[in-house]
Order: sequence, then structure tokens, then C-alpha cells
Amino acid sequence: MNKIGEINFKEIKRISPSQFYSMKNCAYKSLLAEAFDKKPLLPLSPNAYFGTVLHKMLELIAKGIVKREDDFNAEFERQVKALEDDLQEKGFGFFVPLKIKLRNFGLKKIQLKKHLRNEPEQPIISNDIKFHSEKWFESKDRLIGGKVDLIIENGNSVEILDFKTGAIMQDCLDDEGEIFSDVKNEYKEQLKLYAYLYYENTNKFPTRLSLVDLKKQKFSVEFSEDECKAIFDEAKNLLKTTNNCLSTKSFLAIPSEENCKYCLYRPACYFFNKKLKTDFSFNDVLGELKEVKKFQNGNVSVFLKNGAKDIIIKNFGSDNFNELNEKKNKYIRIYNLRREATEFAYSITDTTMVYE
Repeated sequence: MNKIGEINFKEIKRISPSQFYSMKNCAYKSLLAEAFDKKPLLPLSPNAYFGTVLHKMLELIAKGIVKREDDFNAEFERQVKALEDDLQEKGFGFFVPLKIKLRNFGLKKIQLKKHLRNEPEQPIISNDIKFHSEKWFESKDRLIGGKVDLIIENGNSVEILDFKTGAIMQDCLDDEGEIFSDVKNEYKEQLKLYAYLYYENTNKFPTRLSLVDLKKQKFSVEFSEDECKAIFDEAKNLLKTTNNCLSTKSFLAIPSEENCKYCLYRPACYFFNKKLKTDFSFNDVLGELKEVKKFQNGNVSVFLKNGAKDIIIKNFGSDNFNELNEKKNKYIRIYNLRREATEFAYSITDTTMVYE
């Protein structure tokens, strides 16, 4: 049974461009992440873990360390094996083997392989062209900093590229209510922050900002120097106001599906758990544990009481019976459930976790 002890909040020393959008939507999430040393309280999805392998491979390809298909296959297997060993060590062995657990494992590997440079297509590299992979930039006051995936400098032309292993585009509505596709706002703002960090370190702005997906499609992000400066100032101000909450103790969060659904710190979030008392739209529940039943097939069901609502959670293993039974008449919270067709009925998943 997992527990949340006293939360020791700490000042956030620096904000990264990749963190900015999430922090802007819910600064309290960033404070919780800092308090728990960025160690998640819930498991990530297997796709998120696999994404770290994909991104590492893109980095090695961009640096020219992995050039040929044989090298690619060997390094890919090494990266996957290291990740699977780490998952086993953390108690997430149910994600292994990734090749079977992930629906698009093979497809993503094929897409990733397309990033290998074909010899005939390689540009002729002159003294004017420079490639910088995983280049660290930070502001002069060190309050904003992060690694840029790839920078291509060619004379007066400078392109900043960021690799994404998931969807880059999203559906949007125009002024007339028509649907169109556009680059996600979080990625636009991330690149604009990188652009201003580049300016702070080189005294010049990049000429192009681009996103590249696994299919090797490139998406340009339009920007102006004023936009980059405005987002840079906004990020600094956000960091300052967020840290000010530590002295005033005036924490605030607005629980919503967008902010909370994939948050890995919601077991420690007072605001989210308060919302769970009356909001049953999430795949998380809380309540007083009234009964624990073990069936002949070994499955265990848990019955919670939340106000006037009776909640049932099915398919716990028999090895959970004693621990759950000891918590009868106490309040517990259960996260990452699967909703059943019957109202207020759920079943557990590989990533389900129970907290007192």
C-alpha cells in the first residue's frame, strides 16, 4: 500500500522550454514534481518509456554516431534491453517485452530507421556548415535552460530543430468554426524559447524553427523576435510567481481532464483528490473501503463508499487480499483504472496503484 507523507516543497531553480507549457497550465504540478525529486508517483505509459529510446536513437543519428543499418539495429536492441532491465528493476515488468506490449513497436522502429542518412543524399559539408546535437543553452541568469536537439549553422542561416516521437499537429477551429490542423501550441512555445536562448548566447536569432517527427516530416514554426522575447519574459515571471507560492503557502490548481489525466503526481495533489469526491469522470476513485471479496477463481473485488455512491473495483489478484482487507473502514485512493459498462464499476489495469 502506497503512502504520501509530509510534502517538502522546494524552490524550482530553473525552468526548461519543454516544461514551460505544462507549468503554465498547472504550476502546482511542477511544485509537486520538484518536491518528489521528479520521481513519478504513478507509472508512465509504455509508450512514454519507449519514447525515451526513440529520442536517444534520434540523438545518436543526428550526432553521426549511428550511421549504418547494422549499427542502428545493434544500438536499438541495446537501448531497448537497457530500458526493459530498468523497468523490471522498478517493478514495472508488466511492460516487458516492449515488442509485444506496444502495438506500433515495429512501425516506429521502421520510421526511426528512415532518419539514417543515405550517402548520396548527404550534403557536402563545407567549413560554413556546422551541426550541433544536444546543445545546452541557458539564460544569463540561469533561470531558463535546456538542450536543443539539433542546430544547423550555415553561414548566416541558422535552423533549430526539435525531434518529436508523437503527434506534432492538432485539430483547431478557425474564426468561422472550420477545422484545420496546426502545430501544437506547446511545441511552438518550446521552440520560441529555444530561439531566445540561442539569441542570449550568440547575440543573433535563428532564421528557422522546425519540428521533425518519426516519419521524417518537417514542420516549420513561424516566429518573430518580439514573440520569442515575450515568451521568454513570461517563462521567467512564471518561475518567480510559482516560487513565491512557497513563502505565501497560497497554492492553487485547477483540476481538469487536460491538466490531470496524465499527471504523474495526482496522488499527492490535494486539489485533484478533493475533486474526486464529487467528480466521477476520471479513471481514478476514492472512498471508504467497506468490503473486500475473494472469489473462487482467485480474483478479488473491492467495494468503496463515496458519499451516496457505491463503487466496485474488480480483478485484483489474490495476493492483494490481505493487504486490502487490513484497510477496511479506511479511506483509500485508486488510480489508473479501466471503466466498466456498469456505472461506478471499474477493473484494474497493469498500471493501477493504490494509495492510503
